[in-house]
Amino acid sequence: MALTAEQIIAANDLGMVKVTVKEWGGDVYLRVMTVGERDSWEREWIGKRETGIENFRAKYLARCLCDEAGNRLFTDDQIDLLAKKSARTISPLFDKALEVNSMSDKDVEELAKN
Repeated sequence: MALTAEQIIAANDLGMVKVTVKEWGGDVYLRVMTVGERDSWEREWIGKRETGIENFRAKYLARCLCDEAGNRLFTDDQIDLLAKKSARTISPLFDKALEVNSMSDKDVEELAKN
């Protein structure tokens, strides 16, 4: 049976996963970005190889970290604060956020090259 546009639009294909962060003493959620959010993030990084990619992980995580209702925990104005957190804590969260959003290391490398 072929789906209609209305059925596709109505389908809840977003979602999130709960991740325990022992260093923070609790759980956070990582949400699936919409395709528009991911496209926006990718456009931000295309061509940045020469100038560097400042706060790469923090900016990505700010779009993915959310509460139980799926609301972002960090605004764009708080990215610098998130960037000051431990790399030992942020790196595994970043990797999990990439996985949740079906983004591979190869995708990240391609963004840096363009």
